[in-house]
Amino acid sequence: MEFLVNQFVQNVGRLDMAIDVEKVNYFLRMMYPTMEQYVDQVLNDSETDPEYSAVTASNVIKCYIQIMTDLDNAPSFNNVESFFKINGYTDEEYQRFEERRKKESQYYIGTQY
Repeated sequence: MEFLVNQFVQNVGRLDMAIDVEKVNYFLRMMYPTMEQYVDQVLNDSETDPEYSAVTASNVIKCYIQIMTDLDNAPSFNNVESFFKINGYTDEEYQRFEERRKKESQYYIGTQY
């Protein structure tokens, strides 16, 4: 998986890169459960020494929304909060996630969307 992501990132800037939109849509739909699993891991992680990143989970959800929208296949949610609601998370779980993301964002090294 990491190899595929690295190859994609290396080739994104190439103007002659042909993208099979159907396959990209398929790939993104198959990755959807992985986003849910990662959110679950964030929510069940240690608050004092987290192993999973709330910022990363938020970034992935936001990128998923943007890419699917760009492919004219917008998901039924349009932000992280609505992702939580659509997937049956409680308001308390979303608030806990946001608190972790905000705390982590203060020291997170990398892009934050």
